[in-house]
Amino acid sequence: MKIETLPIGLYGENSYILHDNGHVLFIDPGRFGKELAAHVNANETVDGILLTHGHEDHTGAVDDLYDIYHCPVYLHEGDFDMVNPSFGKTSFATPVYAPLTKLVPGKMQIGAFEITVIPTPGHSKGSVLIQYRNRVFSGDTLFAGSIGRTDLFGGNETEMVESLRLIKETLSDDLWVYPGHGEATTIGQEKQTNPFLYYLKAELF
Repeated sequence: MKIETLPIGLYGENSYILHDNGHVLFIDPGRFGKELAAHVNANETVDGILLTHGHEDHTGAVDDLYDIYHCPVYLHEGDFDMVNPSFGKTSFATPVYAPLTKLVPGKMQIGAFEITVIPTPGHSKGSVLIQYRNRVFSGDTLFAGSIGRTDLFGGNETEMVESLRLIKETLSDDLWVYPGHGEATTIGQEKQTNPFLYYLKAELF
């Protein structure tokens, strides 16, 4: 398994390319589809494009990559309206014209990859964590030392708190976290040092 982290999206968004045994997933391709495609070998198969949520800094290269590979594009249905061309532009979101497939909570088989989809609304209605083996792509839900905003379209502070509680109480400390912005971290590290998790008390809920 190989994960390439390319912070080439708007606002330094991390575009990820996950390679494993000749198969590839694009995760949150933010911009410059042709540049991202240059990281895929001719003998590799692109199984899909996965989106942790629908904000434009995570989706900007989707249509270009779809035109190249004609692979499925996966997004939680909670953010379908956000990227729907007929819905109109919303805060930090632009239309995606490629056909969308629903990311369903729980285990999903996408080509050669068995992933686990963990809904974490708060930053947006359709925000999810995407886990593959011991790696979690957290989008803008969880960062190293911080969390995502809740004041954008689809954001909800109460839902974010509930999602953070889910992360703190159910995810293993040894999971590596690849966030939408900034450096990689681990769940254990965030439980110890991220104030939004560290000070999260069960009695508050």
